[in-house]
Amino acid sequence: MKIARRAAIPVPSVCFWAMSVFLLLAFATGGGSRYDIQSLVVLRPIAALLLAFALWGVERRQLRNLAPPLLFFMAMALLILLHLVPLPWAIWSALPGRDTIAAIDAAAGLGHIWRPLALAPVGAWNAFFSLLPPFAVLVVGARLSFQERRTLVIPLLLLALATSLVALLQLSGGESSPLYLYRITNDGAAVGLFANRNHQAVFLACSFPLLAVFASPSAFPRWDRRIRVGIAAACGAIFVALILVTGSRAGLLTMMVGLAAAALLSRTDPRATGPMRFWRGTRAWAVAAGLLLLLAAIVVFAGRAESIDRLLSSNGVGEIRYRAWGPILDMALRYFPVGSGIGSFAEVYRLDEPYALLEWTTFLRAHNDPLELLVTGGAPAMLLLTVAVAAYVRQCVRWWRAGNRKDGRSVTRGAALCVIGILGLASLGDYPLRTPAIACLFCVMLLWLYGADDAGRHDNSFDGGPSDPKTSTSYEGRGSNA
Repeated sequence: MKIARRAAIPVPSVCFWAMSVFLLLAFATGGGSRYDIQSLVVLRPIAALLLAFALWGVERRQLRNLAPPLLFFMAMALLILLHLVPLPWAIWSALPGRDTIAAIDAAAGLGHIWRPLALAPVGAWNAFFSLLPPFAVLVVGARLSFQERRTLVIPLLLLALATSLVALLQLSGGESSPLYLYRITNDGAAVGLFANRNHQAVFLACSFPLLAVFASPSAFPRWDRRIRVGIAAACGAIFVALILVTGSRAGLLTMMVGLAAAALLSRTDPRATGPMRFWRGTRAWAVAAGLLLLLAAIVVFAGRAESIDRLLSSNGVGEIRYRAWGPILDMALRYFPVGSGIGSFAEVYRLDEPYALLEWTTFLRAHNDPLELLVTGGAPAMLLLTVAVAAYVRQCVRWWRAGNRKDGRSVTRGAALCVIGILGLASLGDYPLRTPAIACLFCVMLLWLYGADDAGRHDNSFDGGPSDPKTSTSYEGRGSNA
């Protein structure tokens, strides 16, 4: 007779727990983008230690499929270091946009001193060390199996719930609530673990594709899917409501994208093929639940839906951030093609700030990351950005053509593409990727996107079961007829 035996569930690896704890630390201490946040003194050294730990035991095959994002990070680090190399006066003074500094040197009698390409070297060093947390996430993630990488959706969703709870407590405590973690923040807004309400709302918008992964049939087969769907629906209702009360218009727009992405990922049919694979086997409950959640949130929070109020009350033309884009583009042309130096935007903007845009507040960012990269990084930075966009488009095309395979990994890859797309869309009007927390989220999505095939062949997962046929969860034993 046949004897069936279920294999024991493998224990999570040390790297998985290290990654989970580090993500918690990144969101607790890295919710702001300013260089003078005191918590960075804790986050960055721990990131360096985690990176050393990951490099100590990583294997070459584990890094092979992650080569594109790793090489991209190293190219960014190299570009920043090149901006810090002192140049001879004859070369430096001939670079575009250096005439004002050269005139100051002459007036001060400093002579022909060597200077780096970056006009604000402190900002360049800060940009270099800001790569430590996301790079550590990439290298540690290389040592995880694919199922362990996908299981990171649980700590990410727990962090989304944590920042939601903090946001609710902030609203109940008012502008003087002690739960605002950063000195410079949106007082009175539901910013949660972040300093900026836009970053809070965009992170919650990114959580909708993560909920689709959590509720997918193949993600956690040992868990009852009906319970997972119920949890996902409840979390979705909370996230929709909080995005509406943050007052973030970027969050409202990205929320629509996130809900559409979650519905698309929930409607994929692994048995369907061809161009209609995404529309066959549509689960009506997914569409209906999304619409009902959105409608209920709008009705319940109509009195506090600040995001909708701000979207309807302003066309964006009169705001300083949009009016500044024209002068910032002129600045970019002035420093092109080498740029003013990574991390120098705030300093060079004060040199060229138009009189009509002078305000009491400090303009530290361009609120448009591609435009700021053009100013500070010039042509080399834009080349790296073009390569990144091309790689993203290529991955989107590959995912669309491959469809949803029976192993369910396409849902995870699709969610990663959706989250990266949401972050890219938000970067056109803000700077979410400059916060360490969201940068680490971005790198987890890169882990989902790259290296899945190689990780699957060496999967020693603790939730979906091992994929090696030699350690299958059941087998036909050596029995005899009864």
